[in-house]
Amino acid sequence: MTQQSAIRVDSIIDLNGTGPVNLPYGATIPSGGILTVNGNVNVGVATVGTITATSLSATTVTATSFVGDGSQLGGLPIVNDAKAIALTLIS
Repeated sequence: MTQQSAIRVDSIIDLNGTGPVNLPYGATIPSGGILTVNGNVNVGVATVGTITATSLSATTVTATSFVGDGSQLGGLPIVNDAKAIALTLIS
């Protein structure tokens, strides 16, 4: 039987206590687990159930839904008014 290690903490801070924790090899949270971040999240690629953060910077985000009005989402393709009207008439 393989034993697994476990660390139980209430919080993790960087060595100097002045900045974010660096996880150079990433992090894995079991399915159904919760990762709570107080502040900003900066990830390359994440596959998660829910992300709640003040700010999220990611290379790739795949989601079945977003909560909120989306007014602060950036880098999305924009459909101008003429295309939107044409798409409405076609469908």
